[in-house]
Amino acid sequence: MAKIAYTDKVSIVSNPNPLTNKVTSADLNEIKTSVNSLYDVTGHIVYTDEVNDTDNKQVLTASVSNIITVVDTTPDKTQSPLALGNGDLWVGNKITPIASGDAYVLRIDFDASISNSNGHFEIKIDIGGLIGIVLAGSSTFPKGANVTQPFTFTYLIYCKDTFKANGGNIIIVPSHTMNIWNKELVLNRVHAGR
Repeated sequence: MAKIAYTDKVSIVSNPNPLTNKVTSADLNEIKTSVNSLYDVTGHIVYTDEVNDTDNKQVLTASVSNIITVVDTTPDKTQSPLALGNGDLWVGNKITPIASGDAYVLRIDFDASISNSNGHFEIKIDIGGLIGIVLAGSSTFPKGANVTQPFTFTYLIYCKDTFKANGGNIIIVPSHTMNIWNKELVLNRVHAGR
């Protein structure tokens, strides 16, 4: 459904039918407001790392939590949630929700290599505080050691008060030394907290 573009309706004719059988100007204006507000709360921003590429890879230390960095001074905000204003959903290498109760689809893409043929890694979101890890997954390197492999992960995440207050770091814990580069994040707000 497209955004409703008409100016507010006003009643111009009295109708003898009972009010329960009428569509009033107030009803139409309420529908317009409700539908159009959906365009204000959803949307996405694309962050493409400007630092780590094939010549300058982010090195991740084995068996420890490594925070994934994505530095993008000009993210693609052409479809960002209008409710965000001029803000960002990724600040200081953290997912930064707009409101408690929000839900987001996160997609993270990167190229990587690992120093061992049996290499694997865990990917997590850490919101700190008493809660800590709110999401975790794992992956392997089926092509072997020191071979570039593309990765894409997509997660639905929801945000409560701790996530809103602290933000969320994307963490990778590799089994062996791991390099990542060509990192891109897409954060899509799919639900606004109420």
